[in-house]
Amino acid sequence: MMNAPSSITGTPEDLAPASHAGAALVRALSASLDALEKAAADPDPVEMVHDARKAMKEYRALLRLVPDAVARVARRHSAEAARAMSHARDRATAHEALDLLDAMGLLLPCDLADARAAVGDDATPEEAERHRASLAAFLAEAREQIDGALGAAAGMADVGEELEHSYRRARSADFGTPEAMHEARKRVVAHRYQMSFIATAFAGRGAKRARKAQRLRDFFGAYQDLETLRPMLHGAQPALAEGTLERLDHALKRAQAHLRKKALRRHAALFRRKPEDFRRHYRDIL
Repeated sequence: MMNAPSSITGTPEDLAPASHAGAALVRALSASLDALEKAAADPDPVEMVHDARKAMKEYRALLRLVPDAVARVARRHSAEAARAMSHARDRATAHEALDLLDAMGLLLPCDLADARAAVGDDATPEEAERHRASLAAFLAEAREQIDGALGAAAGMADVGEELEHSYRRARSADFGTPEAMHEARKRVVAHRYQMSFIATAFAGRGAKRARKAQRLRDFFGAYQDLETLRPMLHGAQPALAEGTLERLDHALKRAQAHLRKKALRRHAALFRRKPEDFRRHYRDIL
């Protein structure tokens, strides 16, 4: 079972937020923890893990707007907590990848059935309860941090500057390897949640961009789902028949090539502006 994150030290001064954006960021961080708490209470093990990891992604994306060591440590702890649930999520992800291949008409029914058997069942109730206990420990620690040094740092953050930094990171992403595609996806996810935060805090500003970033994330996400499926198929016990594995590999390659092409086109359109021009578009509110 995952150990509870170690305490983040800091002086819990009651500092006034430097801006409306800083105050809104503190509220958004708390709201993302509320979403995580709600996810942890879901009786469905698969939905619980899915929604909990989603809430943690939002939490980490918002933490990237806080240029402080306390936020970097909090981000690392959140990533560790999410990774503890990755095995359970990977199985569900693999089944979703098979759904996609089937919807694209790339699989024979017999190959689909063999692949599903190789992936195995979803998380057990016992596994889900271990995750629930770990999430409870993480939440208690995270809320304490928001009430202390982390919340103070968030309230004083220069949100505009950090938003530009995250935009720059997403814009400069590489796509040469599956690992690079995974990193690009994470950067796009961070940008998507940050723009949703801006839209909530500033009367819808950035909402259209957040929706476009989500659609881009969906292409990257589907590509990564297929990448998660591949080693499960190759490591299946008992092993899949050679012909079955060859056909599945061919389907994976075709689907990933299609998704990568779509993702790169959308990425170029979404990040066509230089970072300075992107920042200038929001200068009146940040």
